[in-house]
Amino acid sequence: MRVLKNLNDVKSINSKKLVFEESWLDKIDLYTNYLIYLAMAIFSLMSIFEIDPNSKNDTVGYYIFPFIILISAYAFYCKFSEKCLKEITFNIHSEDAKMRILQFGKNNNFRITKISNNLIFLNKPTNDFDFGNHEKTTLVFIKDYSILFTIIQEGVRLNFPVLFSQYFFKSKMKRILKN
Repeated sequence: MRVLKNLNDVKSINSKKLVFEESWLDKIDLYTNYLIYLAMAIFSLMSIFEIDPNSKNDTVGYYIFPFIILISAYAFYCKFSEKCLKEITFNIHSEDAKMRILQFGKNNNFRITKISNNLIFLNKPTNDFDFGNHEKTTLVFIKDYSILFTIIQEGVRLNFPVLFSQYFFKSKMKRILKN
């Protein structure tokens, strides 16, 4: 689990953004990720102009380079919006919602930590082949008739953004929190 030093759950709920003290390593990680995705996009964009339209071998580049640019832009966006909390509204009482979320965590083999009045951490290992104890953490903030959540990931050297898990989690939560 990534270290979220002095996580302020009340300010996080009010601002709909994670509020915690970032270390200088977190900031280096953030800018390194940005640099990697920008470099991938820029080099792919520059390579598109080097493609020879008359060569049959180079036409593959017309498909590969735009794909790399799109993936880089999407990963950049995911890292940029990683601390933003997504909201799901529902019509049940918040205590019932909390119990359903905890049951969901138990049923899906999440390691549940930090259970408080308005915050639950759901942790899951990122990779079985990894040489560390790295996890993907879902932070769930519980409000009256809604939850706010985000998913952050810890890696070996870089904390890469979560690309698609937040969409799967959101659809599962909507299903679970329906009347």
